[in-house]
Amino acid sequence: MSDELFREVDEEVRQDRFQQHWKRYGTLAALVLVVFLGAVIAFVVWRDAQQNAREADSARFLAAVVQEQSERDTAIAELRDLARDGTTGYRFLASLREATLLAESGDVAEAVAIFDAVAADDAFSDPHRELARIFSVARGMEIMSAAEVEDRLSDLNTPTHPFRITAREFLAVSAIRAGDDARAAELLRANMEDNETPLSARARATELLALTGN
Repeated sequence: MSDELFREVDEEVRQDRFQQHWKRYGTLAALVLVVFLGAVIAFVVWRDAQQNAREADSARFLAAVVQEQSERDTAIAELRDLARDGTTGYRFLASLREATLLAESGDVAEAVAIFDAVAADDAFSDPHRELARIFSVARGMEIMSAAEVEDRLSDLNTPTHPFRITAREFLAVSAIRAGDDARAAELLRANMEDNETPLSARARATELLALTGN
């Protein structure tokens, strides 16, 4: 009885430590994605500013972004319209921004549905669709099973894929949440052994690996 009690306490402590790491990791991951999206937005806005045919979409997108803080519902509606009838680049940006706002407002399921729709849209390039899959997991892991996370990200976990390091991190976190420490350890070690893994990602891998007891 005593051993069982100690095991239960140890598991509760372990889960509490994981939740603390996940809060810190999740916030960092979200910030990384926001920075990436900001860079994409800056590039697309600069590029499209050179093309008169797309200036209207640029103005619509920037107007919606400006409205986010004061009139969020209006901004979401305008982004949704742009995602439906805008040019390809701005359809992508508007969809991701709309989904992000919805997730931040607590409507995670709808946000995931939008990210998944972008990921399935052949009008977008493969890197854009893959980025949408990463966003889907980053914003929706709390409502996803481990199998759903694997379905979205497993094919990004290849030795040469540009998103492999981020994909492995999310796959590892999902595995820890599901109690599959062996799978998590495998993914985290892959990142630690990858020569292109940034120092920050290595540090997170070390911390998460410690939670698995490996």
